[in-house]
Amino acid sequence: KCDGVKPICGPCRKHPKDDECEYTDGPVRSRTKALEDTVQRLEARLHELEHPDESTPSVTLFDPYACQAPPAPLQLPSRPHPASSRSLPNSPYDQVPRLLSPSGSSPESQGYTQLSAWSPPSTHGSSPLIFDGRSIATPESSTSSLDFQDPMHDSFLHTFLKHGSQFGFFLDQTRFRQAVVRQPASPDGSVAVGPGLAPALLQTVYMWGAHLSGQRDERFRYKALQAVATDILSNPLLQVLQAEVLLGYYFFRTGHFLEARAHSATAAALAIGAGLHEIRSVQQPALPMLTINEQFVESGVLLPPPADVVEEGERINGFWAVFMLQKYLAVALDPPSRVCSVFKVAGGAIVDTPWPRGMDEYRQGLLTSDVRGDGTIRNFLGQFDAFDSPSLPALQAKACVLLHRAVHLHGQWTLASMPGHNQALSNAVQAVDSLINSLRSQLPESAMLSPTTAGTETTRTLLLTRSLLNAASIKLHSLFMNDPSSREYCLASARDMFDFGFASSEHDLRRGLGYLNPIMGSLWMTACSVFVEEIKRLRSSFDSASRAKEEEVYCSLQDGMHALKTFAAESLLMRHQLTKAQEGFESL
Repeated sequence: KCDGVKPICGPCRKHPKDDECEYTDGPVRSRTKALEDTVQRLEARLHELEHPDESTPSVTLFDPYACQAPPAPLQLPSRPHPASSRSLPNSPYDQVPRLLSPSGSSPESQGYTQLSAWSPPSTHGSSPLIFDGRSIATPESSTSSLDFQDPMHDSFLHTFLKHGSQFGFFLDQTRFRQAVVRQPASPDGSVAVGPGLAPALLQTVYMWGAHLSGQRDERFRYKALQAVATDILSNPLLQVLQAEVLLGYYFFRTGHFLEARAHSATAAALAIGAGLHEIRSVQQPALPMLTINEQFVESGVLLPPPADVVEEGERINGFWAVFMLQKYLAVALDPPSRVCSVFKVAGGAIVDTPWPRGMDEYRQGLLTSDVRGDGTIRNFLGQFDAFDSPSLPALQAKACVLLHRAVHLHGQWTLASMPGHNQALSNAVQAVDSLINSLRSQLPESAMLSPTTAGTETTRTLLLTRSLLNAASIKLHSLFMNDPSSREYCLASARDMFDFGFASSEHDLRRGLGYLNPIMGSLWMTACSVFVEEIKRLRSSFDSASRAKEEEVYCSLQDGMHALKTFAAESLLMRHQLTKAQEGFESL
């Protein structure tokens, strides 16, 4: 028991600990006391919810920050109105508290306190009813408080779609724009959403637009996270999948890696459950079906045959968007020894879906009826790609596969111990290196940036594809850094990542490249590491030739850090990579 001796009590003196002693007679509550109070408050609230007849039936709430006079006080019902919620189906999750958002108007106008996605619980006073295990917000409520007449939304939509493919947007942009329909304003000033448009997708797109525009995106993020949990029951599966992919990239870019993995895993489960990994498969001609729960099968949660070639293209591109997001997260966050093989996806399912294409290519009928899927990735790595596609989206997907494969081999190489295993790995490394060179030769000449081609989505995709191949080369040849030819190959690949083809001042670089895929930070960091290691090696020599080459490599390192610095201001992930590059620079 604490004896209250200051500055260190007796028990803490006998058994030292990292935390300082806390005393209850100070000017503020101790952390322990605050936690105890919070537990008591939550227990009281839980008892109130479990025994509503024993507590006050309603609470009067209002918005203290309203710009105009607050509306008449509204009684908070013990059970939401039937129009704004529906009963949950019987499932193991019935008792899990659900986030409640009343429909019909905004949380503010209904007297609810709006919380951001990471708002901490209140530590004083009585809390509003934000959790209710008996009800769940409907998808309609997720868009009810969004002001579609806000002129900024058009700007958000334009900003995002201009860079959408960098963040996994795979839907047809023309059809998506048409789905964002503006109808005549109703008497209450609201504007209806186009039919068949998932609220989660719309909120997520606006969240991205606000984020890229430098505006506050908390409101859209909060509502997107609400809607994405319920949209799957009543909205097109492909749109919900798109929302999950965009959320995964958003959290990847903003440095919330746990959330990024969660949304990536959800997207993968949806894609595999819907059979998107076996589109046109010679092994599985049956109709794909997403089985979420046996009770939902009767309600028709199925993926019917595509209506046309564009919709089929959206499904193909949707699978590869999910696949690449998962591989980017693995390459960026996992140590090489934990990066698994790419032959299969979640659950051990083999990928049979054809390589992705551009939407215009689908419209032009380039995905002919004879194109069938059979071990797409396996055949590519085995150099038996029967339906090879020179399409830019296909080149990007293949480059992603090769980088992931190179990182996997890099990790396995350090773990190899048996001579036979080393020989097998050596053969695999040579095969992947051959594929990298072959794929690099297929890149169009426009892969070299210039002031006239910079700033376009095609240019950004080409830059990403080229950087993926360069990083894959570095990962493979870094295994043989004692070999001068491999060392030079790594340096050439690293330099090529920062060869933008135009003046690379911060303003020109930012304007010329726009917003980039979050994985670019990891790729650039890989290149900077090559420069740092080469400078260290050259400094161990004392001849004049080494000093001259050191200056050249030093300039390349400066180019890499300049690129990271240019984009670090808008991306926490890029900022993290810049910090690592600076640490390497300071170690010289």
